[in-house]
Amino acid sequence: MKIICMGDSLTMGYGIKKEDTWIQVLNDKKIHEFINKGINGDTTGGMLSRYYRDVLDLKPNYVLILGGINDFIMGETIGAVKANLMSMVHQSYHYRIIPVVLTPIMGNYENIRADWRSITDFERVQETLKEYQSWLKQFSKVFKVCYIDLYEEFAEHKLRENILEVFLDGLHPNPTGQEMMAKIIGKHFF
Repeated sequence: MKIICMGDSLTMGYGIKKEDTWIQVLNDKKIHEFINKGINGDTTGGMLSRYYRDVLDLKPNYVLILGGINDFIMGETIGAVKANLMSMVHQSYHYRIIPVVLTPIMGNYENIRADWRSITDFERVQETLKEYQSWLKQFSKVFKVCYIDLYEEFAEHKLRENILEVFLDGLHPNPTGQEMMAKIIGKHFF
């Protein structure tokens, strides 16, 4: 089974080796083919603009869609992100590809690099992500879309464990965080 993984740096594997990404961890099981179509820094608008080339044209069985955090970092409205996500989901259905939406993860925003903090208000980003996560859950229910809640899983981990153990920089998962993502996502495919 071919599964396209569409997204941003959380999909691409920012700051880590390719073999440590959640996608490669899933590919190592040699059951399904997961194809990484993540681009560091991408927004849902960017994802939508390349959706035909990177997803529809490749005719996968499934597409995992993970995005939105860069939109919110750059001040995009939640309405625009919802519209982009909805378009990707409905294009997938039209082309008989099963869409799976993933919520962006809960970061450790207190430890984000100072230069990144200087360009946005990460408290606002975190509040918008909570709203987006809630909307994604409702949207998925209404349109019968498979939904994987990475946000909640990472939020629960933050309560139980030292969240610093799973992030490189407060935003991007390290190899331990990538393993965690693979375990959460893998439950739906193995």
